[in-house]
Amino acid sequence: MKKSFLLFALLIASCVAHAQQPVTVYSEKDYANKPVWIKMIKDTAVNFFEAEKAFKIYFKHHENPGGEHDVIGEHAKAEKHPGKRDLRRMQAEDRMRMEVKRYEHWRDKVRPYVQADGSILTPAQRLKIWRENKTK
Repeated sequence: MKKSFLLFALLIASCVAHAQQPVTVYSEKDYANKPVWIKMIKDTAVNFFEAEKAFKIYFKHHENPGGEHDVIGEHAKAEKHPGKRDLRRMQAEDRMRMEVKRYEHWRDKVRPYVQADGSILTPAQRLKIWRENKTK
């Protein structure tokens, strides 16, 4: 009985230890090499200024894909008979272009709710402000 209780207690303790994941801290080298801003904007507890910094540093070292088909006929020429390498490059550019659009939409959506320290108001806090303004 004691052994089973001890095993159960160890199992619970290990589950609790794994559930408390540490906050990921990125360096500027990470910002330059990897598009960590994609993960950052999905996190509701992200610091707005850190996400913006990660985005800007990443595109100092990488080419920004720009808008859809910035170069006239860019894909039309390549779509006739694209090689595997060209096809992979075009798909990667399209994915990155979509992530940039997602970031820009996120930035515009949360900008009014950014606090002085870079934290973003939670949806509950936003609703509370909306209700207070509605009653005025």
